[in-house]
This record gives sequence, structure tokens and C-alpha cells, in this order.
Amino acid sequence: MPLRNVLNLRGLPAVLLVCMAAFTPPLSATPSQQEVEQKLAQVHSQIQASQLRMEKHRGEAGALEAELREFERRIGQLNRQLGKAEVALKDYRQRIGALQSKKQNLQKQLSRHRNVLHAQVKSEYLYAGQEKLKLLLNQQEPATLGRTLVYYDYLHRARMHEIEAVGKVLQEIGHVQDEIEKKERSVARTQSELSARKQEIGQEQAKRKLVLERMQARVSGEQARLANLEIDRQQLQELLDELQAALINIPHIDQGQDFRKEKGKLFWPVAGRPSNRFGQRRNFSRRALYWQGVFIPGKAGNDVYNIFHGRVVFAEWMRGLGLLMIIDHGNGYMSLYGHSQSLYKRPGEWVKAGERIASVGNSGGQGRTGLYFEIRRHGKPVNPQLWCKKPAPTGRTS
Repeated sequence: MPLRNVLNLRGLPAVLLVCMAAFTPPLSATPSQQEVEQKLAQVHSQIQASQLRMEKHRGEAGALEAELREFERRIGQLNRQLGKAEVALKDYRQRIGALQSKKQNLQKQLSRHRNVLHAQVKSEYLYAGQEKLKLLLNQQEPATLGRTLVYYDYLHRARMHEIEAVGKVLQEIGHVQDEIEKKERSVARTQSELSARKQEIGQEQAKRKLVLERMQARVSGEQARLANLEIDRQQLQELLDELQAALINIPHIDQGQDFRKEKGKLFWPVAGRPSNRFGQRRNFSRRALYWQGVFIPGKAGNDVYNIFHGRVVFAEWMRGLGLLMIIDHGNGYMSLYGHSQSLYKRPGEWVKAGERIASVGNSGGQGRTGLYFEIRRHGKPVNPQLWCKKPAPTGRTS
């Protein structure tokens, strides 16, 4: 068949069809989890490079921020390890309790078997311990002799059965005791690890305190504090813009859940009342500066929960916000969780509503302990108090 007949379709020129095919964008396949993580890692790298350039430009002040970042990252890792060790310790103690209970039950079984064996030995004693040969020589009636021999065999088999049962129970008690001792050694190691982690955390906290004192000595005036807040705000906006650009070709799997329909139905990420209102003017007299989110005071280490199904798109230290997690909920909506003590999720992971994602802290040079929380729509802040009406979850779902 001639080439022009193949290319012609309903009278369209072949050249036009060739041009259309050339400029038709290829169907893009859904990116894999690894590809998504790589794209988000690129955003992380760009932000880190930007922070490093800024720190070099700011001289000593930037060097202090770099020290603070490393100390708070380290503290976050140590607290995460501490939490895992505490969970392991609790699990070991529960297992030891279960094994102790099993050992007690086995000892009761052993006592019952011993009682039965004692009764059998006593019965045989009352039977005068006569051997089969002696019974045969007694010249008793054959029927009586037969019944006696059957009874004797029954006692013998029962006695052997109880002896075997006692042996098995004793063996199982030995295994359980070995398991208990093994778990107790694990408890001792975990307690030692907990002690070491707590000591390390104390050392890192002391170093962090010294860095904060030096930073506060440099930033004492209103103008300096205002400049820092402006830099923090600008850098956060750059991060959000880069994340939105990276997410354009990453499909959001909503699982039938639409964030837009949840206004006024969401729960707060932590227990407590915000210390400020969204849009409230901050305490600066020379220039108006307003809150873009809310700060919720809380106890260090308290759980932080995700407010809605989504994908983690950022989980790293950020200037001004410390250990920060950002979750994409689809349709342009994101939630931000700042000043965390530790982060429990990594970029690319899907998280459910009510899932534990972080712990409350004071990272980022924050003087108070609590959570900084924002909701953004296409990069612009919206009032979280209009979206979150329910109290924070009381139990972990992860």
C-alpha cells in the first residue's frame, strides 16, 4: 500500500498528521515510589543548598544557624532512638510477664502430675509391691490372678505416663526459664541504651543552649528580629513554590477523600489551645507582620497527628521552623507542622488521618515548646481554625 494512503485519514493531508504526531505529548506513566522520592529529594537538596548559601553570606550568624541545625537534627535522631528503645523495653517487660505466667501454669501442671504419681506409688505400696513372678507362685485362682496382673500393668503404664509427663513439663519449664533470662538480658541492654541516649540528649541540649544564647546576643533589636522573620517567610514560600512545581507531574491518590469537603470537620494535630489567632498582628511596631498559622503550646515529646490523608513531601530542618513536616493533601492543599522534636515519616510516604507523624518540640531556636501549624491552599495560608474543630486524637493509629 502506498505510504500516502496509510497516512491519509478522512482526507487529512499526510504532512498535517505527521506534524500532529510530532507535537502530541506522550502519555506519561504514573511515577514509581522511588521516582517520587527522588523528585522530593531534589527539592530537599535545593533548599539545603539555598540555606548553606545564606549561612555563608550571613557570616557568624549563619555559622551559628548551621550549628543549631546540626544539634537539633542530632537531638531529633536521639529522641527517635530513645522512643524506639522505650517501646522495645515495654515489649520485653510484657513478654517477661507472659513467660512468668506460663511458668506458673507449668508449675501447677507439674504439681498435679506429682500428686497423681504419688497416689500411684502409694497404691502400689498398698498392693505390697508384689512382682508378677510372686503372684504366679501364690497359686491363686486364674481369674483373680488375671485381674490382678491387668491391674498391675495398668498401674505400671499410668506410672510411666505420669513420669513422662513430669519430664516434659520440667523440660518446658527449663525452656521458659531460659527465655525469661534471655529477655531479662535484653531488658538490661535496652536500659543501658536508654541511659546512654538520655545522656547524649542532655549533652546535645547543653550545646544547643549555648548556641541559642550566642544567637540571641546577636539578635537583640526589633529590626534584626523583623529581618529574620522576613527571611524565614521568604524561604518557606520558596520551598512551597518548589514543592508545588515538583508535584505537578506526581498524581495524588485521594482514595475517595477530598480535603475540600472537610472544612470544619478536621481534628487538631495536637492537644491544646492556640496561643494566637490566624491573621493576628505580631508584636512589631514599625511594620505590620501577621501570623500565617497558629502556635499550639504543648509538652515536649507529645504526639503530633496528621489531620488528613496525604503524602509527606518535606521532612527536614528549616530555618525559623526547625524540624518541619509538610503533607500534601491534594487539590492544592498542604498542612505544615513546625518546631518538632522528632520526625517519624520521610518524604514520599503516605499517611492516614490520625497517624502519628512527629513529636512536639522547640526546634528552630524556638523559646517555647509547642507546635507551629499551618494550612495552605496553592501556597497561600488559610485559617486553620475554620478547618479544625475536633480535638486531637488520644491514641496512636500507627
